[in-house]
Amino acid sequence: MATARNWHTATLLNSGQALGTGGYGSSVYLASSEIYDPSMGQWNTTASMATTRAYHTATLLNSGKVLVTGGQASSGYVASSEIYYA
Repeated sequence: MATARNWHTATLLNSGQALGTGGYGSSVYLASSEIYDPSMGQWNTTASMATTRAYHTATLLNSGKVLVTGGQASSGYVASSEIYYA
């Protein structure tokens, strides 16, 4: 990964790639996201989420989009959700 992180999510996409979102790294909550391409064996940075979050969930929907929900940030619990167009 380009950014070291823990307490993130990793979601397997329909393409066979994996989307890693959010988490906690370098003493800050993260909004950044990365996509792992197994055919290349590498992570690539992609669009960040609107909200920093860790301990959240990320669910692949039938549409191929990813629903990112809840979690925790420096201000407390996160009550919002985001749709990631993977």
